Amino acid sequence: MTFPDIVSLISAMDIDITSDKDDHDFRKPTTMVVTTQLGIASVLGIFALFSFSLLLKKLPRLYASRKYKDQGILQLPTWNENSLFGWIPVLYRINDKQVLEYAGLDAYVFLSFFKMCIKLLATFCFFSVCIISPIRYHFTGYYDDNSNKPEGSSVVTHIYKRLIDPTSDEILAPETTSMYLWMYVLFTYFFTFLAIKTLTSQTKDVVNTRQTYLGKMNTITDRTIRLSGIPIELRNMDALKRRIEELKIGQVASITICREWGTLNKLYHYRNKILKKLELAYADCPPHLRDHTSSPESFTMNQSSSQEEYNNNNLQPEIQQREPTTSTIDPNVPSTNNVTEDNELYSEIHLKERPTMKIGLWGILGSEVDSIDYLSDQLKFIDKEIVRARKSHYSATPTAFVTMDSVANAQMAAQAVLDPRVHYFITRLAPAPHDIKWDHVCLSRSDRLIKIYTVTVFIGISSVFLIIPVSYLATLLNLKTISKFWPSLGNLLKENRWAENMVTGLLPTYLFTLLNVGIPYFYEFLTSYQGLVSYSEEEISLVSKNFFYIFVNLFLVFTLAGAASNYWGYLSDTTKIAYQLATSVKEFSLFYVDLIILQGIGMFPFKLLLAGSLIGFPLIKIQAKTPRQRKELYNPPIFNFGLQLPQPILILIITLIYSVMSTKILASGLAYFIIGFYVYKYQLIYATDHLPHSTGKVWPLIYRRIMVGLLLFQLTMAGTLAGFEGGWVLSSWLFPLPFITFSFWWDFEKNYLPLSQYIALSSIREHERDNSMISAPFETETYHYPYLIEELEGPMLS
Repeated sequence: MTFPDIVSLISAMDIDITSDKDDHDFRKPTTMVVTTQLGIASVLGIFALFSFSLLLKKLPRLYASRKYKDQGILQLPTWNENSLFGWIPVLYRINDKQVLEYAGLDAYVFLSFFKMCIKLLATFCFFSVCIISPIRYHFTGYYDDNSNKPEGSSVVTHIYKRLIDPTSDEILAPETTSMYLWMYVLFTYFFTFLAIKTLTSQTKDVVNTRQTYLGKMNTITDRTIRLSGIPIELRNMDALKRRIEELKIGQVASITICREWGTLNKLYHYRNKILKKLELAYADCPPHLRDHTSSPESFTMNQSSSQEEYNNNNLQPEIQQREPTTSTIDPNVPSTNNVTEDNELYSEIHLKERPTMKIGLWGILGSEVDSIDYLSDQLKFIDKEIVRARKSHYSATPTAFVTMDSVANAQMAAQAVLDPRVHYFITRLAPAPHDIKWDHVCLSRSDRLIKIYTVTVFIGISSVFLIIPVSYLATLLNLKTISKFWPSLGNLLKENRWAENMVTGLLPTYLFTLLNVGIPYFYEFLTSYQGLVSYSEEEISLVSKNFFYIFVNLFLVFTLAGAASNYWGYLSDTTKIAYQLATSVKEFSLFYVDLIILQGIGMFPFKLLLAGSLIGFPLIKIQAKTPRQRKELYNPPIFNFGLQLPQPILILIITLIYSVMSTKILASGLAYFIIGFYVYKYQLIYATDHLPHSTGKVWPLIYRRIMVGLLLFQLTMAGTLAGFEGGWVLSSWLFPLPFITFSFWWDFEKNYLPLSQYIALSSIREHERDNSMISAPFETETYHYPYLIEELEGPMLS
């Protein structure tokens, strides 16, 4: 079925959510619905805040896990744990420098975006409340520019009338009032320039902080580049080192040429599964029976030896036959001829308490064996295979990690063009060793390209087809459609206006919220199989994918396309896009107020509860039987920008689009970013870890999408003005704005983007002259392939 067929199918339902004026459009909730939503969201938010404060007091190791990580080495600011809300003033007093110290550069950039949004929207709100809304009310009788009748209280109405025009109660038509329309033109220019100025100022701050912070670093990560497109004749260490040093870009300290270690990867993954099962078997076994075997001829590891002794001898695992000891032989029997008989008797009586398993299909069929003995033998066998695999030869891939002798040389190499041929000797700054996905690094060039393009195409197709359920949701949550498919419910809603408002006004925002919770995790799963070589690359890619999804489905589908049949109408006549966008935006302003209130006031505080950890913690704690599982029980959850950042960017874009037309959305957006700033600030400092090492490279993605929002804002305002009689004259005055916006965008790409990706040599040399470079006392990370050098650890028993 093609996409036009799908559109025709939806159109055949004969559902037009805008045609029946007596029918309630769920995207145009009344002010009563917005007030109700504010009440519900406030109750939810306050409940979440109190719940979090109580749980933080009861479970500090779960909700402030970074305070206790590595014996509190971070030395995070503390509060009086007997105080229910003592954490709030402590969190408020943490400044940007401390954020940089405690949470890193990526967290600083993330929170900088929220701070910028708060400054920008607070300024917008001031002008909207003090100038735009009073003027609009004077001429139209509306506080906001939408199609709903004003439903404010008589007190508010009286105050506005007395402040603006105490002598007249007449409401003038906007079509005849040029002053009112020229105000839109003026503030479109003003808000555009103010947004660009604020964005540029924040970009300079991020760039300067990044240059200062990274310019003094002298770790192995800062001295290493990733080299791809290596010719076959240079895929050995000596030849590659000689070639790089011949280019006079510095001395090479070490080289790791990536190879097709796929076989070794599979062996290690299988070993980890066996090791986990063995530890569970030991956990299920009574401690006094762990050192015994189920028969005297069984092979076993010497459990009396220490873990260190196992690691030292794991390359040649000790296979020994158990000798009779005083713990298994009656000391009163002097003869050794009865050892075998005694062991068999012990096995029959006591060793039945040891765990057993079936080794047939799915662990259900087959013979029953002693779990510890069987898995120990499996572990020894796989260790031998790994030792053998380490000595095997693997074909080199065209990728290598090259560590230079200095940070400056690494930066010069990363920015240089090393080869005149296309796709040869391409240099990039290397991700941190802990950030590398070695399974993907080991892929050949063809395998990586297949993964990248296959997943990209699949995600693109999925994004298109996800429009269909969203479109069905948009049409089926309409009173006319409800009456068609469920007449009794439709009649009930028609008789009860309050129930109709709840179902068609509040319910969609909750359904959209649920829909937009699951899809980002689906994209995260797909991105993990895309073949990207580091977690930071996956994270940045996920930001783009999830933003595209929520922007297209949540904004364009519900705002631009009022009915399914309109999709092709917009494509066939692009001149209508601006006008239709402006018309739809005006109609749906209260819907977005409703949505932002729910997301900001209602949902944001629940992020503090770490719902996934809270729900799963009791179950995981019960299942944590082994020492390794108990050790990992309180590990902080991972904070992923790809899941958290796209929605705030979209909320900012929506707020920008409505900045001149709706004071309610500006106020809701401001509350959203204020609450979000402190929620994410707490999470990044106290509750979660952000392991990917992207060094603030997410800022260019933020900048570009805000610029897209400004262009949509200008297009919407042009369409709004064009809707009035003679409005094309006013719209034409906005014609220069997109070109001005593009000029600033071009300036960012040319002048700021390099500084957002690399470190200036002057920043490095300055710290070298001052001897203020920060070096690790000893390097704990290397770019050696870990499965070649890691010790084969035994089971963790204590």
